[in-house]
Parts: sequence; structure tokens; C-alpha cells
Amino acid sequence: MLISELETPAVVIDLDVMDQNLARMAAYCHEHKLLLRPHTKSHKIPELAQRQIASGATGITVAKLGEAEVMLNGGIDDILIAYPIVGDEKTTRLARIAEQANISVALDSEEAARGISAAATRQGSTIGVLIEMDVGFGRCGLGNENDLLALARVITELPALEFKGLMFFPGHFTVGPEQRAVLREQVNEYLDRSLETFAGAELPLSVVSGGSTPTAYESSLFHGVNEVRPGMYIFNDRTTA
Repeated sequence: MLISELETPAVVIDLDVMDQNLARMAAYCHEHKLLLRPHTKSHKIPELAQRQIASGATGITVAKLGEAEVMLNGGIDDILIAYPIVGDEKTTRLARIAEQANISVALDSEEAARGISAAATRQGSTIGVLIEMDVGFGRCGLGNENDLLALARVITELPALEFKGLMFFPGHFTVGPEQRAVLREQVNEYLDRSLETFAGAELPLSVVSGGSTPTAYESSLFHGVNEVRPGMYIFNDRTTA
């Protein structure tokens, strides 16, 4: 088939450019000793997620349970669900997925943690937990290091949960370099306070996960971050310009 024969509208992907994007991100993460856990929201295709893993990603990030189930069925078994899962039906599905894969979930409330713990306990599975920080985007997360620690202490006492660390999404960084530098300083101040608070409480953080495509190649400048979750980098749409 020729490209001129496609029905419109159609999505057309240049695989050579895509592979260059994957290789460049993987090289940056390798150079800066960062784990790469790309968000698959830009494609939602297991075959492309497998290409990301083959190029150096340690696992993937998804937005919701349905996406996690599709990726699991596609043979991917290390998945972070980046939004809180609440409600009996959804937490039960989550616990069932966790029987078959290494599943972690981000959350920002005791209510969500207790619901996931109860479902995982019933199912006999274990679920990793990252607490989301609000670093200024104002969508999800906690904006105070003491609240982070208080929730982490609750999570460590709940059955069937494994507290892993912290995560954040700098979604408000879609600005110019000078403004990003100011915003990054504010985020780093919060990160520093949080790292110090957890160190003082002797509660280890195995993962500090940050990420977005606009900040991907500045990831090493965020204090304490050891994992990144860019999404759009696989294609690079107009937002990244």
C-alpha cells in the first residue's frame, strides 16, 4: 500500500525517527543512571511498549486499569499505574492483575491506600505504592513533606502493600528555559525537604520518580530522582516544540 492510498485521517509514524527517539532517551538515562519507565499514553500499543523495553526501559507507566490489562496481555509484567485506584470493583481488578505482574500504583490519600490494601489482602497479592507529590501542577498529590511522611507511615503498616517511594509530574513545565529553571528550583526545594524528612524518619525511598517529556533531558537536575516517566518522547508531537 502507498501512503497516498490511506483513508484519511490516518496516523503515520516514521519508524526510523521513532527508534532514534527511543535510543536517545535510553542513552540519556543510562548516562545519568536513571531508570526509564515510559508512560504509554501516547500510543497504548503493547508492541510499541515492548520496543521501549527493548531499547532500555525497565518497565512502563499507564494511566488506568484497562491499559494495564492490555499491556499485561501483551506480555509486559512491570507496570506502574500513575493514578489512584479507588472503589471495590477497581481495587479488586488491580489486586488480580498484581497476581500476574509486578504492579505499583501512585496515590495521595489514606482512603485509596486502605482500599487497595483490603483488595490485595483478599486476593493474596502484593502491590507497590508510590506517594504522589504535588510539585506545582495542582492536579494530584500532596504539597507538604510532613503529609507525605504521615501517609507513608500508614502505608507501611497496611497489609499487602509495599511502600516504594515518591513520584511527581511536573506538568506545568511547558514554558521557556528561564521559567523552567525557576520552577525547577521550587521543585528541588520541596524534594530536598522531603528527602531530609524521610531520612530523618529512617524510612527509605527506593524510588523517586519524576517525569514528563518536556523535562526529560533535565531529569538529572531534579534532586534525588532515580526514575523518569516521559511519554510523548516516542513520537514528539507539537507540544514538545
